[in-house]
Amino acid sequence: MSSPPDPAALTATLEALLDAIRLRFYLHRPVDYRRDRRRLLHALTWPATWLEERGLTCAPPRYHALIAERLQAIAAHGNSAAYGAYFPAYLLKCLQDWFDRHGDDLYGELKHIRNALDQILASARFAARVQRHARQLDLLVSTHRLLARRPTDPRDHTPDQLNLF
Repeated sequence: MSSPPDPAALTATLEALLDAIRLRFYLHRPVDYRRDRRRLLHALTWPATWLEERGLTCAPPRYHALIAERLQAIAAHGNSAAYGAYFPAYLLKCLQDWFDRHGDDLYGELKHIRNALDQILASARFAARVQRHARQLDLLVSTHRLLARRPTDPRDHTPDQLNLF
């Protein structure tokens, strides 16, 4: 029987990334950070969907490192005029552009025979941990999909519902 994913590790990874974003890009705008937090989570979980679509798994520390590197690049080279209005959209676009340009290299790295052998050996010795990493990626993908859904319009109603107006 496999162990369930560790939500505490996943939450810690996402919270660390959110804190890095808050300290780098929202230090003097706490109200904007609270407003943007949901969309920031959406952007931070997007790479998990990219990985899942390609059948790749990634341990939470590696996932954190991938995103943290992008945040450092944005802080160093980003166009503050472009993200000044709405940082979550800029972050998502930067992540998508990076994965478009460097995705093949990442795919090769994560699918390399060395990684496959490491995963086989790890799964023989530490099957629960390897499965937990895969399920943590599944949780990130699920979170991304939930965040991507638009809230329904409160004016929409079914014919069975009474209309107050």
